Amino acid sequence: MDVGGTYVKGCVVERGEVKEGTISHYAANAKGSEEVIIGGLAAILLDLLEKYKRFPHSFSPEAIGIGMSFPGPFDYENGVSWIRELDKFESLYGVNVKEKLMQALRANSFGKNTDFLDIRFQNDGRLFGLGTGKLYPNERILAITLGTGIGSAFIDCRTLVTEGDHVPPDGYLYNLPHQGVAADECFSRRGILKLFRDAGCLNDGMDVKDLAELARKGENRMSELFRAFGDELGQFLLPFLIDFKADRLMIGGQIAKSFDLFGEGLIRMLSPLGIKVEALDNALHHTFIGASCMFDAEPHGTS
Repeated sequence: MDVGGTYVKGCVVERGEVKEGTISHYAANAKGSEEVIIGGLAAILLDLLEKYKRFPHSFSPEAIGIGMSFPGPFDYENGVSWIRELDKFESLYGVNVKEKLMQALRANSFGKNTDFLDIRFQNDGRLFGLGTGKLYPNERILAITLGTGIGSAFIDCRTLVTEGDHVPPDGYLYNLPHQGVAADECFSRRGILKLFRDAGCLNDGMDVKDLAELARKGENRMSELFRAFGDELGQFLLPFLIDFKADRLMIGGQIAKSFDLFGEGLIRMLSPLGIKVEALDNALHHTFIGASCMFDAEPHGTS
């Protein structure tokens, strides 16, 4: 499950493959009470379970793992939310979401015994990275997501790397300084909008999608600004890619859909170093695969 402020997206993954017809979208009710939010998440899990049970195979509840991406701040190891003052999930501040979900599942038709359930949490950037690592299992990858912010994951042969001299603390890029502000302020939706606003190219009501459409229609100034965004992103990422000895840069998130406009500079900068660049417009699919990777028998956790 991918839990967002507006929607919760979920699916069933079996043996590393998303089961056809199971991807579903649900209202997040992120401004509701603790009971409303937890009850909604439990109902979604039950719905996905019913989808899984419809497939022609021997249903084995002992094999169920529930992998969830959840926005932060969040204690992913213990399942506790520390979100506040973000206008979403504030009623869950300090709540052990894992325990509350277990209680909610015990209280309905799922059954009284939830001992066979394993619920694990992680942020969407890391799950996207784990998912892309499955595409290239023998490579060192820096995976980033570009959307409301910049998510990141350093992957070494499918293992998430969060510490060491060759990666930033926790593998996070969003909070690192760039041009006097956090990278999140530059390499995100608001970063692109600011770039265009400062250049006098942003009209009221315009979003990144609108700017991209104008650039594709031949508005040269729009195209130049997207290329400038790509060049700046490359300059920011270059030292981390070199330190990590990355083989590949993987890009997901909503802004990856504009890669045709900003990717040229990235490719030009990184290709001489032997670093491949690839953008995926179906990041959600790989996030789901990454969530399933948390339950693989092989160790794909952190190092």
